[in-house]
Amino acid sequence: MTRKSIADLAYDILEENHHPMHYRRITEKILKIKNIKAEKPHHVVNALMGADNRFVKYQRGIWGLIKWKYREANLSYNLTSYCLLNGTIFLTSYLKPYFSWHFDDRTIEILFVDSEGELITAELNYRKKTISGFKEWFKKKDLKVNDSILIGLVDKTKKIYFILAEKEISKDTEKKDLSDFIYQILDKENKPLSFFQIYSEITKREDDDAGLLKDYIENILEEDSRFLLTDSNQWSLVDWLDEEDKIYHNLYFAKKPEEFIHSLSVCFSYFGYRIEQVRDNPQKMFVAHADLATKSYSLIISGLHKNYNLNDIHSVDWDEMKKEKERVRADSIIIFTERLLLSELISRAGEEGVMLYELSALDYIIEQHNLIPFSLLDLRIAFNPLNNPQKNLVKLKQKRDYQWDNWLLIKIIVNTLQTAKIRNTPMDMNYLIKEISNSEKWSKGIGIEQYKIKKIISILSQEPFGLIESSESGIITLTYPDQLIQEKINNVWQFIMHEETRQDNL
Repeated sequence: MTRKSIADLAYDILEENHHPMHYRRITEKILKIKNIKAEKPHHVVNALMGADNRFVKYQRGIWGLIKWKYREANLSYNLTSYCLLNGTIFLTSYLKPYFSWHFDDRTIEILFVDSEGELITAELNYRKKTISGFKEWFKKKDLKVNDSILIGLVDKTKKIYFILAEKEISKDTEKKDLSDFIYQILDKENKPLSFFQIYSEITKREDDDAGLLKDYIENILEEDSRFLLTDSNQWSLVDWLDEEDKIYHNLYFAKKPEEFIHSLSVCFSYFGYRIEQVRDNPQKMFVAHADLATKSYSLIISGLHKNYNLNDIHSVDWDEMKKEKERVRADSIIIFTERLLLSELISRAGEEGVMLYELSALDYIIEQHNLIPFSLLDLRIAFNPLNNPQKNLVKLKQKRDYQWDNWLLIKIIVNTLQTAKIRNTPMDMNYLIKEISNSEKWSKGIGIEQYKIKKIISILSQEPFGLIESSESGIITLTYPDQLIQEKINNVWQFIMHEETRQDNL
């Protein structure tokens, strides 16, 4: 259970998604992390975000971060020494219209909020053309003479404005604006669009007589990780992918080292690990904890994004990873990369006792985990420090193949008994084994081990399953009607996939 507040979790979720979200969707993500004791949790989340100055409502039910609003803070003001000394802004001719709702001589309070959500209470005197109360904020932002601030309107009825030091804005503001507009186009259409459709929509707003905007838009679509080119040569949103495909995409298309590390942490969280950020190096490594009743273990995870070079290898904090391993008593240190390109990485990892995994290892695990989740005990096989990564993956595949074989055998047993029930044909153990051995579905090319069938029959006969009943004469029948069989079978499947002592039970 996290100790973060609901508002803090909402902030983290929006920060991670990089775009506004509906409060119901935010609530869904929060509930995966923290329990909200309320009949309608989404109402609680919506109310708390409304009371927190870090958030701003873009439209009904849609929340974003106040710091994103700097794109709308387009009223520039150059600071003088008097402004800095007295914490004052003068209402110039282009600022006055934004405060013209107040005409008399009274000094009234208005609110400004900065990029971090901090509120500044200021005093407006429209007749004297001054707004004061920024002295401490100017100091905090380390503003100097001739530095510029930007002001924008957040909520006129509540008298809330946005204020930003211009030097806080990155140089690609314009690009981010257009990127967000492209996102809005796709989000509104709720389906993939061709480049021409996106371009046509943008040029309704922006002239492109020289064709310069075309290359600019193409560059944004290719660089922004929120967009995805489909097989049909249309542009889609990564948000539309299911969880498995989104993890694949983010791992393989991370453009920055910190994005790759973050994608790895999301992947291991998807597997069921508890993720702990390394305080001093959250963008370079994290700890994946497998919290089990017994045999708990931890992994130190780092990564090198694709096309890494010698400088990247040297920049890996090998000593810090070993210190972190000692701190949490982790079982192993693992570095993931798309491919093992350089022998220098292999040599250095060997010297440091660090395991190297290519992303192809995660491909298999993600695919199988999406079908039926691996237990954390199963995944311990995949990351066993006593074997090399290739051998670990072979062992995990062998275990999953064994599980699939058992699952296939269970389904054949149940189908055979269902068929016998429909035909009103008595079925004993010998007849069952004979029918299964002749089944076309059992295409293993080897004989069925009778003890395995008997063991499965024994398990399916016991609680909590109780699927099969054996009479005194040895006749085997199903105890549930067909419409309930599948639900019970799913329970059996979960039992098999998470059984620690597989060999003793099947």
